[in-house]
Amino acid sequence: MLLQTTTDPHFPFGEDEESPTTEEMQMFEQENERMYSELNTLADEVRQIEGQVVEIAKLQEVFTSKILQQEHDLDRIADTVVGTTENIKDANEEIREAMKKNASFRVWILFFLIVMAFSLLFLDWYNP
Repeated sequence: MLLQTTTDPHFPFGEDEESPTTEEMQMFEQENERMYSELNTLADEVRQIEGQVVEIAKLQEVFTSKILQQEHDLDRIADTVVGTTENIKDANEEIREAMKKNASFRVWILFFLIVMAFSLLFLDWYNP
């Protein structure tokens, strides 16, 4: 058998001990089980965090696509608003022109009615 002759502070055995005692072996096994359980717990947590990161990445992708869609919608709305404003300006000009034409038309109708009324009065006066 080999004798351990190290002075390493992490090595739990003394310089002259050949092998660990059963008590030390049980202590090592318990510590090993505890460390194994802790590592498994950490691995589970890492997997859970990884799943959450993947979920966040998917949600961010959806969010980005929705923002791009809204950008296109806003551009379309802005174009529609500009077109509507131009249409309203054109409509106002058309209404002004229609009012002017309507006013001159009314003047002609009034003139025609006055001439006809005087014609009737003249004819009534001329023919007794």
